[in-house]
Amino acid sequence: MRRTKAVACLLLGAFALAGCTTSAKEAVSPETVVPVKVAQAQEGVLGTGEIFTGTVLPEQQVNIVPKIAGKIAEMPVELGMRVKKGQVLFKLEDKELRNAVRKAEAAVSAAEAGIQTAEMAQKSGVVQATGGAVQSKNGMLQAKNGMIQAQGAVTQAKSALEQTANAVKDADASFIKAEQALHDAKANRDRIAQLFEQGAVSKAQLEQAETSLVNAEAAHRSAEIARANAREKLGAAQKALATAQKAYDNATASYQNAISGYENAQKQVDVAQSEAGIEASRQALKQAQVAAASARDMLDDATVVSPIDGIIGAKKAEIGEMVSPQAPVLVVANLSEVRILTYFPADQINRIQPGSQVQVKAKAFNFQTIGTVKNISPLDEKGKGYPVEITVPNPDLKLKAGMLADVRLIAPGSQKGIVIPSSAIVKENGKTYVYVAEGDKAKRVEVKEGAEKGAEALITSGLRKNDTVIVNNVALLADQTKIEIQH
Repeated sequence: MRRTKAVACLLLGAFALAGCTTSAKEAVSPETVVPVKVAQAQEGVLGTGEIFTGTVLPEQQVNIVPKIAGKIAEMPVELGMRVKKGQVLFKLEDKELRNAVRKAEAAVSAAEAGIQTAEMAQKSGVVQATGGAVQSKNGMLQAKNGMIQAQGAVTQAKSALEQTANAVKDADASFIKAEQALHDAKANRDRIAQLFEQGAVSKAQLEQAETSLVNAEAAHRSAEIARANAREKLGAAQKALATAQKAYDNATASYQNAISGYENAQKQVDVAQSEAGIEASRQALKQAQVAAASARDMLDDATVVSPIDGIIGAKKAEIGEMVSPQAPVLVVANLSEVRILTYFPADQINRIQPGSQVQVKAKAFNFQTIGTVKNISPLDEKGKGYPVEITVPNPDLKLKAGMLADVRLIAPGSQKGIVIPSSAIVKENGKTYVYVAEGDKAKRVEVKEGAEKGAEALITSGLRKNDTVIVNNVALLADQTKIEIQH
């Protein structure tokens, strides 16, 4: 049956080529299926200016790096997934951070207790002049609290030392990788240079190898600086631990002295009336609260959220991998509106200005729309021309970063409408028609043609954006003719 239909189509095609359009249509059987090709109707104008090629770029692109180093525990996003601003992208293991928060909150509780103790001691000293012994005992408790706080400082200093030691290991590993990458880049450059001398590779390949070497050298220097900084921080952490240990020893000695001073406490009534102890406890509480807030901030930093609405464009780590602030884990790109970067020559650059409208047509697929010039650089970029950025709405995300697009200037007063291939136009009895594919049938639609230029025609009424227009074998079609779309 399909073969019979194909033969019928070929015969009908012969009729059309012979100029027998009406006879061919009358010969089409209601059951005959006409093979057709289609194109989507696009908004635009018939370009009147020179065509420039541009590259599609995201409107926003953010490298997602954690504020702290750690191991990824959760990552609920995948490559290509849409994310909202504030949505969780990944979480780091936070057991130690939670413990640090609990310790800091315990220190706050201890400081609050210290204030209460100091206030009670003062009241007791004022009311009872003979209550020096009680005040001295409270002082002893304060000294004990100070020893506990100093012990907590030692614990925090040890934890900081461990973190900096891990940072040194990470920096050493990064330096080794950068050193190996530099060695490889040098070897590759030397190999390409030798091949270039032999005429086996192009100058562009040699320049690319030299650029890779320059990048590797820069990365090596950065890794070397990062390693030096990490080691310097390790030394500082070691000194901080020694200082905290000494403070703990001093606090222990103070506690022992407080016990000895308890015997003379009854003579210290004036000391009991002073608010110095209470103020010191208040300052200690403020310090403990700052430390607790800092610990909570670090815990919050273990959960990384998206700073923008966008799409996961790159995923460079997985659950279980160690990550640090030195390297991005994800890349989030906003493509709901894209930028097209192109270059205009000197004789064309003054024909446009920010706000000018241009026609944009994707090279990879059938997509055409109107873009707006966002900014123009006054500096020629290494002979390529003057950089021009064009913003283009991209609600369906059809345009992807890296795609190429043709950019054409729109002359002032140009007529806008729906652009379709000229081959879709059918003119009969002074009227203009096109056939729109609806399911497996062709629908005859009367349109108003604004202009026709080369392979494109501008329709000012009768069609809508994204209508599926039949672009071949239109001489064989009538309203409701059965069709088969060929790709």
